[in-house]
Amino acid sequence: GVAAAGEKQRIVQRSVVKTRQPHHELQIYDDSQQRAQQFPPKQNARRTQVVVGNGMVGQRLVELCADKLAERGASDQVDIVSFCEERLAAYNRVRLTSWFETRDADDLSLVGSYKDAPQGEWYASEERPNCKVRVGDLATGLDVDEKTVACGDELVKYDKCVLATGSYPFVPPIPGKDLPGVFVYRTIDDLEALVAYQKAHGVTTAAVIGGGLLGLEAAKAMHDLGMKTHILEYAPILMCRQIDQGGHDALVGMVEDLGLEVHCDARTKAFEADADGKVSKVTFEADGWEDLDVGIVVVSAGIRPRDEVARDAVECHERGGVVVSDTLQTSDKDV
Repeated sequence: GVAAAGEKQRIVQRSVVKTRQPHHELQIYDDSQQRAQQFPPKQNARRTQVVVGNGMVGQRLVELCADKLAERGASDQVDIVSFCEERLAAYNRVRLTSWFETRDADDLSLVGSYKDAPQGEWYASEERPNCKVRVGDLATGLDVDEKTVACGDELVKYDKCVLATGSYPFVPPIPGKDLPGVFVYRTIDDLEALVAYQKAHGVTTAAVIGGGLLGLEAAKAMHDLGMKTHILEYAPILMCRQIDQGGHDALVGMVEDLGLEVHCDARTKAFEADADGKVSKVTFEADGWEDLDVGIVVVSAGIRPRDEVARDAVECHERGGVVVSDTLQTSDKDV
Protein backbone atom coordinates (compact mmCIF):
# COMPACT_ATOMS: atom_id res chain seq x y z
CA GLY A 1 0.00 0.00 0.00
CA VAL A 2 2.83 2.40 0.83
CA ALA A 3 4.58 1.54 -2.43
CA ALA A 4 1.38 2.07 -4.40
CA ALA A 5 0.77 5.41 -2.70
CA GLY A 6 4.32 6.48 -3.47
CA GLU A 7 3.95 5.57 -7.13
CA LYS A 8 0.63 7.42 -7.29
CA GLN A 9 2.32 10.52 -5.83
CA ARG A 10 5.10 10.32 -8.41
CA ILE A 11 2.52 10.04 -11.21
CA VAL A 12 0.67 13.07 -9.84
CA GLN A 13 3.91 15.05 -9.66
CA ARG A 14 4.80 14.18 -13.23
CA SER A 15 1.30 15.18 -14.35
CA VAL A 16 1.54 18.52 -12.55
CA VAL A 17 4.90 19.27 -14.12
CA LYS A 18 3.54 18.42 -17.54
CA THR A 19 0.45 20.62 -17.25
CA ARG A 20 2.50 23.57 -16.03
CA GLN A 21 4.58 23.67 -19.18
CA PRO A 22 3.67 26.56 -21.51
CA HIS A 23 0.93 25.40 -23.83
CA HIS A 24 -1.38 27.60 -25.84
CA GLU A 25 -4.36 25.27 -25.52
CA LEU A 26 -3.99 25.22 -21.73
CA GLN A 27 -3.64 28.98 -21.42
CA ILE A 28 -6.63 29.82 -23.58
CA TYR A 29 -9.11 28.58 -20.99
CA ASP A 30 -7.62 30.80 -18.27
CA ASP A 31 -7.50 33.97 -20.34
CA SER A 32 -10.79 35.78 -20.81
CA GLN A 33 -9.58 37.85 -23.76
CA GLN A 34 -8.39 34.81 -25.70
CA ARG A 35 -11.57 32.98 -24.73
CA ALA A 36 -13.64 35.80 -26.14
CA GLN A 37 -11.67 35.56 -29.39
CA GLN A 38 -12.23 31.81 -29.59
CA PHE A 39 -15.96 32.14 -28.89
CA PRO A 40 -16.93 35.32 -30.76
CA PRO A 41 -20.41 36.60 -29.88
CA LYS A 42 -23.18 35.82 -32.30
CA GLN A 43 -25.66 38.51 -33.14
CA ASN A 44 -29.12 37.66 -31.76
CA ALA A 45 -28.29 33.94 -31.50
CA ARG A 46 -27.91 31.48 -28.68
CA ARG A 47 -25.00 29.10 -28.76
CA THR A 48 -25.42 25.36 -28.39
CA GLN A 49 -23.13 22.92 -26.65
CA VAL A 50 -23.90 19.28 -27.41
CA VAL A 51 -22.72 16.53 -25.06
CA VAL A 52 -22.81 13.09 -26.65
CA GLY A 53 -23.26 10.67 -23.77
CA ASN A 54 -25.11 11.10 -20.49
CA GLY A 55 -23.16 8.78 -18.24
CA MET A 56 -21.47 9.84 -15.02
CA VAL A 57 -18.85 11.99 -16.77
CA GLY A 58 -21.21 13.51 -19.32
CA GLN A 59 -23.70 14.48 -16.63
CA ARG A 60 -21.02 15.99 -14.41
CA LEU A 61 -19.85 18.12 -17.32
CA VAL A 62 -23.39 19.37 -17.97
CA GLU A 63 -23.75 20.29 -14.30
CA LEU A 64 -20.45 22.18 -14.23
CA CYS A 65 -21.29 24.07 -17.41
CA ALA A 66 -24.74 24.95 -16.11
CA ASP A 67 -23.28 26.20 -12.82
CA LYS A 68 -20.62 28.33 -14.53
CA LEU A 69 -23.17 29.87 -16.89
CA ALA A 70 -25.44 30.68 -13.96
CA GLU A 71 -22.55 32.30 -12.07
CA ARG A 72 -21.84 34.53 -15.06
CA GLY A 73 -25.49 35.35 -15.67
CA ALA A 74 -25.20 33.73 -19.10
CA SER A 75 -27.68 30.86 -18.84
CA ASP A 76 -29.87 32.51 -21.46
CA GLN A 77 -26.98 32.61 -23.94
CA VAL A 78 -26.05 28.91 -24.18
CA ASP A 79 -28.20 25.82 -24.61
CA ILE A 80 -26.76 22.52 -23.40
CA VAL A 81 -28.12 19.41 -25.09
CA SER A 82 -27.12 15.94 -23.86
CA PHE A 83 -27.77 12.74 -25.80
CA CYS A 84 -28.64 9.73 -23.64
CA GLU A 85 -28.91 6.36 -25.36
CA GLU A 86 -30.46 4.66 -22.33
CA ARG A 87 -34.08 5.03 -21.25
CA LEU A 88 -33.04 6.70 -17.99
CA ALA A 89 -30.80 9.73 -17.58
CA ALA A 90 -27.49 9.56 -15.72
CA TYR A 91 -27.03 7.14 -12.83
CA ASN A 92 -24.08 5.84 -10.82
CA ARG A 93 -22.82 2.92 -12.87
CA VAL A 94 -20.00 2.23 -10.40
CA ARG A 95 -22.67 1.19 -7.88
CA LEU A 96 -24.62 -0.86 -10.41
CA THR A 97 -24.57 -4.05 -8.33
CA SER A 98 -26.26 -2.25 -5.43
CA TRP A 99 -29.38 -2.05 -7.62
CA PHE A 100 -30.14 -5.60 -6.49
CA GLU A 101 -30.62 -4.38 -2.90
CA THR A 102 -33.77 -2.36 -3.63
CA ARG A 103 -34.26 -2.80 -7.41
CA ASP A 104 -35.13 0.89 -7.54
CA ALA A 105 -33.29 2.97 -10.15
CA ASP A 106 -33.85 6.11 -8.08
CA ASP A 107 -31.26 4.85 -5.60
CA LEU A 108 -28.57 5.09 -8.28
CA SER A 109 -29.79 8.27 -9.97
CA LEU A 110 -27.51 11.29 -10.39
CA VAL A 111 -30.43 13.46 -11.54
CA GLY A 112 -33.02 12.93 -8.84
CA SER A 113 -36.10 10.75 -9.01
CA TYR A 114 -37.24 9.17 -12.26
CA LYS A 115 -40.76 8.69 -10.93
CA ASP A 116 -42.30 11.61 -12.84
CA ALA A 117 -39.97 11.67 -15.86
CA PRO A 118 -37.16 9.49 -17.25
CA GLN A 119 -34.88 12.52 -17.50
CA GLY A 120 -34.98 12.93 -13.71
CA GLU A 121 -35.81 15.89 -11.51
CA TRP A 122 -32.61 17.78 -12.33
CA TYR A 123 -33.54 18.23 -15.99
CA ALA A 124 -37.23 18.65 -15.26
CA SER A 125 -36.52 21.59 -12.95
CA GLU A 126 -37.55 25.04 -14.15
CA GLU A 127 -34.28 26.37 -12.71
CA ARG A 128 -32.34 25.08 -15.74
CA PRO A 129 -34.46 25.67 -18.86
CA ASN A 130 -31.31 25.79 -21.00
CA CYS A 131 -30.32 22.18 -20.10
CA LYS A 132 -31.99 19.35 -21.99
CA VAL A 133 -31.34 15.62 -22.08
CA ARG A 134 -32.66 13.52 -24.94
CA VAL A 135 -33.44 10.24 -23.18
CA GLY A 136 -33.49 7.18 -25.42
CA ASP A 137 -31.84 9.07 -28.30
CA LEU A 138 -28.66 7.58 -29.73
CA ALA A 139 -26.31 9.97 -31.51
CA THR A 140 -25.49 8.21 -34.78
CA GLY A 141 -23.16 10.60 -36.57
CA LEU A 142 -20.94 13.64 -36.30
CA ASP A 143 -20.25 16.15 -39.10
CA VAL A 144 -17.48 18.58 -38.16
CA ASP A 145 -17.84 20.58 -41.38
CA GLU A 146 -21.54 21.28 -40.91
CA LYS A 147 -21.16 21.14 -37.11
CA THR A 148 -24.08 18.79 -36.62
CA VAL A 149 -24.79 15.68 -34.57
CA ALA A 150 -27.09 13.17 -36.23
CA CYS A 151 -29.82 11.33 -34.35
CA GLY A 152 -31.46 9.10 -36.90
CA ASP A 153 -32.70 11.44 -39.63
CA GLU A 154 -32.52 14.51 -37.39
CA LEU A 155 -29.52 16.86 -37.36
CA VAL A 156 -28.74 18.95 -34.28
CA LYS A 157 -26.49 21.97 -34.79
CA TYR A 158 -23.74 22.73 -32.29
CA ASP A 159 -21.12 25.37 -31.61
CA LYS A 160 -19.11 23.07 -29.39
CA CYS A 161 -19.47 19.30 -29.09
CA VAL A 162 -18.15 17.10 -26.29
CA LEU A 163 -17.79 13.34 -26.72
CA ALA A 164 -18.50 11.50 -23.47
CA THR A 165 -19.48 8.20 -25.03
CA GLY A 166 -17.74 5.91 -22.56
CA SER A 167 -17.39 2.22 -23.36
CA TYR A 168 -19.35 -0.93 -24.16
CA PRO A 169 -18.97 -4.46 -22.78
CA PHE A 170 -16.73 -6.69 -24.85
CA VAL A 171 -18.26 -10.06 -25.71
CA PRO A 172 -15.76 -12.59 -27.10
CA PRO A 173 -16.80 -14.28 -30.36
CA ILE A 174 -17.97 -17.44 -28.61
CA PRO A 175 -20.50 -19.54 -30.54
CA GLY A 176 -23.90 -19.12 -28.89
CA LYS A 177 -23.20 -15.67 -27.48
CA ASP A 178 -26.52 -14.41 -28.87
CA LEU A 179 -28.68 -17.15 -27.32
CA PRO A 180 -31.51 -16.21 -24.97
CA GLY A 181 -30.13 -16.37 -21.45
CA VAL A 182 -26.74 -14.82 -22.28
CA PHE A 183 -26.38 -11.36 -20.72
CA VAL A 184 -23.86 -8.57 -20.28
CA TYR A 185 -23.53 -6.65 -17.02
CA ARG A 186 -23.50 -2.97 -17.89
CA THR A 187 -26.81 -1.15 -17.43
CA ILE A 188 -29.90 -1.14 -15.24
CA ASP A 189 -31.81 -2.56 -18.21
CA ASP A 190 -29.34 -5.47 -18.33
CA LEU A 191 -30.00 -6.29 -14.68
CA GLU A 192 -33.76 -5.95 -14.99
CA ALA A 193 -33.78 -8.26 -18.00
CA LEU A 194 -31.60 -10.80 -16.20
CA VAL A 195 -33.83 -10.89 -13.12
CA ALA A 196 -36.97 -11.19 -15.27
CA TYR A 197 -35.43 -14.05 -17.27
CA GLN A 198 -34.44 -15.98 -14.17
CA LYS A 199 -37.92 -15.62 -12.71
CA ALA A 200 -39.67 -16.56 -15.95
CA HIS A 201 -37.58 -19.69 -16.54
CA GLY A 202 -36.81 -20.78 -13.00
CA VAL A 203 -33.03 -20.73 -13.55
CA THR A 204 -31.01 -22.24 -10.70
CA THR A 205 -27.46 -22.29 -12.13
CA ALA A 206 -25.40 -19.54 -13.74
CA ALA A 207 -21.93 -18.98 -15.17
CA VAL A 208 -20.01 -15.70 -15.22
CA ILE A 209 -17.40 -15.31 -17.95
CA GLY A 210 -14.62 -13.20 -16.47
CA GLY A 211 -12.92 -13.15 -13.09
CA GLY A 212 -12.12 -9.45 -12.89
CA LEU A 213 -13.63 -7.07 -10.36
CA LEU A 214 -16.93 -6.62 -12.20
CA GLY A 215 -17.15 -10.36 -12.92
CA LEU A 216 -16.81 -11.13 -9.23
CA GLU A 217 -19.50 -8.57 -8.43
CA ALA A 218 -21.78 -10.16 -11.01
CA ALA A 219 -21.09 -13.64 -9.63
CA LYS A 220 -21.97 -12.56 -6.10
CA ALA A 221 -25.19 -11.00 -7.42
CA MET A 222 -26.12 -14.25 -9.20
CA HIS A 223 -25.43 -16.16 -6.01
CA ASP A 224 -27.64 -13.78 -4.05
CA LEU A 225 -30.42 -14.45 -6.57
CA GLY A 226 -30.34 -18.07 -5.42
CA MET A 227 -28.36 -19.55 -8.29
CA LYS A 228 -25.40 -21.90 -8.02
CA THR A 229 -22.73 -19.78 -9.71
CA HIS A 230 -19.54 -20.67 -11.57
CA ILE A 231 -16.80 -18.10 -12.29
CA LEU A 232 -14.91 -18.88 -15.51
CA GLU A 233 -11.61 -17.02 -15.87
CA TYR A 234 -9.37 -17.38 -18.91
CA ALA A 235 -6.21 -16.40 -16.99
CA PRO A 236 -4.55 -18.67 -14.42
CA ILE A 237 -5.59 -16.37 -11.55
CA LEU A 238 -8.50 -14.11 -10.67
CA MET A 239 -8.11 -10.34 -11.07
CA CYS A 240 -4.86 -10.95 -12.93
CA ARG A 241 -4.29 -7.23 -13.55
CA GLN A 242 -4.50 -6.37 -9.86
CA ILE A 243 -3.09 -9.24 -7.76
CA ASP A 244 -0.48 -12.00 -7.83
CA GLN A 245 -0.68 -15.73 -7.08
CA GLY A 246 -0.70 -15.17 -3.32
CA GLY A 247 -3.51 -12.67 -3.60
CA HIS A 248 -5.39 -15.06 -5.87
CA ASP A 249 -5.09 -17.90 -3.37
CA ALA A 250 -6.51 -15.73 -0.59
CA LEU A 251 -9.27 -14.35 -2.81
CA VAL A 252 -10.36 -17.77 -4.06
CA GLY A 253 -10.71 -18.94 -0.49
CA MET A 254 -12.98 -16.02 0.33
CA VAL A 255 -15.04 -16.46 -2.85
CA GLU A 256 -15.50 -20.18 -2.34
CA ASP A 257 -16.50 -19.59 1.29
CA LEU A 258 -19.42 -17.60 -0.12
CA GLY A 259 -20.54 -20.68 -2.05
CA LEU A 260 -19.28 -19.79 -5.52
CA GLU A 261 -17.14 -22.08 -7.68
CA VAL A 262 -13.99 -20.79 -9.40
CA HIS A 263 -12.55 -22.21 -12.63
CA CYS A 264 -9.32 -20.58 -13.84
CA ASP A 265 -7.54 -21.37 -17.12
CA ALA A 266 -11.05 -21.83 -18.51
CA ARG A 267 -11.07 -21.94 -22.32
CA THR A 268 -14.73 -21.57 -23.18
CA LYS A 269 -15.60 -23.31 -26.44
CA ALA A 270 -19.30 -22.56 -26.87
CA PHE A 271 -22.64 -21.81 -25.27
CA GLU A 272 -25.07 -24.50 -26.28
CA ALA A 273 -28.86 -24.35 -26.45
CA ASP A 274 -31.58 -26.69 -25.27
CA ALA A 275 -34.53 -27.87 -27.34
CA ASP A 276 -36.27 -24.51 -26.80
CA GLY A 277 -33.30 -22.55 -28.10
CA LYS A 278 -32.24 -21.13 -24.70
CA VAL A 279 -28.72 -21.36 -23.34
CA SER A 280 -28.29 -24.53 -21.31
CA LYS A 281 -24.63 -25.49 -21.33
CA VAL A 282 -21.08 -24.15 -21.42
CA THR A 283 -18.50 -26.33 -23.16
CA PHE A 284 -14.71 -26.10 -23.03
CA GLU A 285 -11.83 -26.56 -25.43
CA ALA A 286 -9.43 -28.36 -23.09
CA ASP A 287 -9.59 -32.10 -22.58
CA GLY A 288 -10.77 -33.22 -19.18
CA TRP A 289 -13.09 -30.26 -18.62
CA GLU A 290 -16.68 -31.35 -18.10
CA ASP A 291 -19.53 -29.35 -19.60
CA LEU A 292 -21.37 -27.04 -17.22
CA ASP A 293 -25.16 -27.14 -17.21
CA VAL A 294 -26.34 -23.56 -16.71
CA GLY A 295 -29.48 -21.56 -17.42
CA ILE A 296 -27.88 -18.10 -17.47
CA VAL A 297 -24.51 -16.85 -18.69
CA VAL A 298 -23.22 -13.39 -17.74
CA VAL A 299 -20.32 -12.11 -19.85
CA SER A 300 -17.97 -9.74 -18.03
CA ALA A 301 -14.89 -9.85 -20.22
CA GLY A 302 -13.78 -6.24 -20.22
CA ILE A 303 -14.78 -3.12 -22.15
CA ARG A 304 -14.03 -1.34 -25.41
CA PRO A 305 -14.30 2.41 -26.19
CA ARG A 306 -17.46 3.75 -27.80
CA ASP A 307 -16.00 5.71 -30.71
CA GLU A 308 -18.31 4.83 -33.59
CA VAL A 309 -19.94 8.27 -33.70
CA ALA A 310 -16.50 9.91 -33.96
CA ARG A 311 -14.60 7.51 -36.20
CA ASP A 312 -15.50 9.16 -39.51
CA ALA A 313 -15.27 12.71 -38.14
CA VAL A 314 -12.14 13.09 -36.00
CA GLU A 315 -8.88 11.22 -35.56
CA CYS A 316 -9.25 7.89 -33.77
CA HIS A 317 -6.68 5.31 -32.74
CA GLU A 318 -6.45 2.11 -34.73
CA ARG A 319 -7.12 0.09 -31.58
CA GLY A 320 -10.11 2.23 -30.64
CA GLY A 321 -10.70 5.51 -28.87
CA VAL A 322 -10.55 9.16 -29.88
CA VAL A 323 -7.11 10.79 -30.11
CA VAL A 324 -6.96 13.95 -27.95
CA SER A 325 -4.50 16.63 -26.85
CA ASP A 326 -3.50 17.39 -23.26
CA THR A 327 -6.67 19.48 -23.01
CA LEU A 328 -8.87 16.69 -24.43
CA GLN A 329 -9.33 18.52 -27.72
CA THR A 330 -9.78 16.23 -30.72
CA SER A 331 -8.39 16.81 -34.18
CA ASP A 332 -11.26 19.28 -34.65
CA LYS A 333 -11.03 22.46 -32.57
CA ASP A 334 -14.75 22.49 -31.75
CA VAL A 335 -14.97 18.85 -30.60
